Amino acid sequence: MSGFLRIAAAMLGLILILSQQVMADGVDFRRVALTLSEDGRILLDADIAYDLNETVSEALENGVPLTFELHVQVRDADAWIWDADLAEARLRSLLRYHPLSSLYEVTDLETGEVTSFATRAAALRQLGQVRGLPVIALDRLESGAAYTLRMEAYLDVDVLPLPLRPQAYLSRAWTLKSEVWEWRLQP
Repeated sequence: MSGFLRIAAAMLGLILILSQQVMADGVDFRRVALTLSEDGRILLDADIAYDLNETVSEALENGVPLTFELHVQVRDADAWIWDADLAEARLRSLLRYHPLSSLYEVTDLETGEVTSFATRAAALRQLGQVRGLPVIALDRLESGAAYTLRMEAYLDVDVLPLPLRPQAYLSRAWTLKSEVWEWRLQP
């Protein structure tokens, strides 16, 4: 690993190991960490707690699939709202309950990998475990420049079954999302 990569890895280790707790409307970031991989990519690890309210829980228990998304962006620190992101990563997962088998399933919508669970708590725990999500290659960042890394997690109501969407758009009960987390990143 070159000297620049070692310095960048040390800075990431010191600055971006985050263990604050932020709670907003059913989504709670428990632990967030950025690390530098051997091949020079910044990777995201996170533990996210999803707390389903009564409305969303009832829909899940009646077979409605729920899609959750983790959205991560890297931008220049002084970028305007209309400026393009330097990098963007999305992690989309589907949570589904099968009443006949009494099993919960978590599906990674990118890979198609499906994991079954006997309890909703176990399924939600799996849903909230993010490990090694590639964010951006370090060589795309200019040394000494300032960047903003932004992250949020939420229930995607735009993919609910069509009959539920009007209710989901109008009801606060369907708004499950985290506070937006932002950090300064300076390699």
